Amino acid sequence: MANVSEFSIVTYLRKPGHWRAAIIPNARIGSVGGERVHSVVTPDDFASELEAQLGSGKTHKTLIADDR
Repeated sequence: MANVSEFSIVTYLRKPGHWRAAIIPNARIGSVGGERVHSVVTPDDFASELEAQLGSGKTHKTLIADDR
């Protein structure tokens, strides 16, 4: 099972009032040699950066549950 500490969460503003978050495995950040960075983005927009961060936690839990 993946641990939350193995991932970074990056929030971004798509347009005013529409925030999303990306979940990125730490092992892939800064990789070179042809490896691509893989991430998962929250499926919904959120009204604030904090809500996007909280939404990413729910998405991460769903990914872990699906991985079992």
